[in-house]
Amino acid sequence: MRILAFALAATVAGCTASPPPPASSAAIPELQGRVAGAPQRCVTNQQSVGLHVAGPHTLSYRDGATIWVNAVPECSALRSSDILVLEPFGSQYCRGDFVRTRDNVTLLPGPGCRLNEFVPYTKP
Repeated sequence: MRILAFALAATVAGCTASPPPPASSAAIPELQGRVAGAPQRCVTNQQSVGLHVAGPHTLSYRDGATIWVNAVPECSALRSSDILVLEPFGSQYCRGDFVRTRDNVTLLPGPGCRLNEFVPYTKP
């Protein structure tokens, strides 16, 4: 019985969400010379500008002089050529919104995941 309880506890511990890794300017050239601000739950969804793949586990969004970064470690191997399929609720991208990818040639579905908090990067 103790073995079963231990196995169950180990499984649940493995499922807990870890905080997303911080983006680095080395990994994302757009962030060079920018400073990270306080994470936000939601950002405005502008029709003309959308989220795009900034790295293998990172999405970004530009709103004026601010670049918003969303680290999505559970989305494996995102590629800049992937098509993002977003399912936002309302006029904002928010933590918990679902995003999927599709291959830009075959249109086969790729990984899907939930957005995390958005970290703003601005020039000082």
